[in-house]
Amino acid sequence: MLQYLKTKEEREAFIDKYDNFLFDCDGVLWEGDRMFDGVRESMKLLREKGKHVCFVTNNSTKSRKSYLKKFEDFGIEAKIEEIFTSAFATATYLKNVLKFPTDKKVYIIGMKGIKEELALEGIQSCGAEEDSGLFDNDPVPDDKDVGAVVVGLDTQVNYKKYSKGFAYLTRNPGCYFIVTNEDSTFPQHGSFYPGAGAIAAPLITALDRRPDAVLGKPALNMLEAIFAEYKIDPSKTVMIGDRLNTDIEFGLNGGIDTLCVLTGVTTKDELLSEENKVKSTYYIDGFGDFEWKEAFSLYDKKGNSTVSSSNLGDLLRGLGQNPTQAEVRELIKETAKSKNIPENQGKFKFLQFDIDFGTFLSILTRPDGFKPAGSSQEFIQGFQVFDKEGDGYISAGELRYVLTNLGEKLTDEEVNELLKEVEVGKDGRINYVDFVTVVLSN
Repeated sequence: MLQYLKTKEEREAFIDKYDNFLFDCDGVLWEGDRMFDGVRESMKLLREKGKHVCFVTNNSTKSRKSYLKKFEDFGIEAKIEEIFTSAFATATYLKNVLKFPTDKKVYIIGMKGIKEELALEGIQSCGAEEDSGLFDNDPVPDDKDVGAVVVGLDTQVNYKKYSKGFAYLTRNPGCYFIVTNEDSTFPQHGSFYPGAGAIAAPLITALDRRPDAVLGKPALNMLEAIFAEYKIDPSKTVMIGDRLNTDIEFGLNGGIDTLCVLTGVTTKDELLSEENKVKSTYYIDGFGDFEWKEAFSLYDKKGNSTVSSSNLGDLLRGLGQNPTQAEVRELIKETAKSKNIPENQGKFKFLQFDIDFGTFLSILTRPDGFKPAGSSQEFIQGFQVFDKEGDGYISAGELRYVLTNLGEKLTDEEVNELLKEVEVGKDGRINYVDFVTVVLSN
């Protein structure tokens, strides 16, 4: 029974149920060089709960070492032994299953990820990016040392690469034809582009034969490697992905539960349609929702997956942002206008309405939403310019001016509220060091 993880309790039960979480990457954790909102926090949550995490990707353009660098750049904890790519699966398949001869080499229609993984297994290779700039139509010379042709995602594929691959597969007896994966499309730049399956299709058509092996999901090579490496319990393991015919089918074929996220290839309509025969165990809008949705749920007083606009400021601050009350009122005003909510109270600062999670995410991830508030020393230095006596005090008017220039944009009411907690001299001047302490604590 396909279950939508909607409530806080359902999401917590999901995390508690499993010990091992297998993640696809593209379309689940990120798209290209953009990490999805909340992913870092959700991954941290799993680690804090002692969960075991692996990354299982069909993308062969990067080696495991390159993926590790990408995880580090995104601030996501990962170890190289937790990363399983179709390029790595291809290299280990050639070495351990086919016992690929050391005096033979592999011709690559693909990118450096495949080449790097083959080299780590001691397998010689040629082609790949070294043939990317070839556009001649000259005859392909014989090369009897080529014992396999491997095809993966290649953003610089050309006719010469196809010609060489075709020549070696038709001329060299026993030459293996291997495809890293058959993903038809690949998510990037906010859209979809041809994937490794589309790259391999012309060669399959020209040869009129299927590959000898397709090693990415939904084939079970990587899952079997994970089970063998970590001795994990399938009943306590879940596969998380965005593509039904690879990620979800991979989990189903391996006898483990699955979670489909809707940030990549699969839409909600496709997943729930009667025509779709590949059903995940669960689905969710995005895996990054877990951490932020947990905080959102704390303010969901009505239990209808909304929060009151009156709680928006507290919720934003609870998630690490630093909006002033004036900025919160402006956010509420803009949100109300976008939803055509009338000014029925006369002033937006009194306006209250429900905000759903999708709307809240757009507010939370607005440009500069997580901008730092500034250090205490930066604030103090700004005040010192106006401290003509050098005694640590300035007037309230000067204080308000400095705050405006520092970007806080506090209202008179906000300043007055803060002043209740700081020392004011007999002449009406304010101890700005104390004031900075109060500002940053709020």
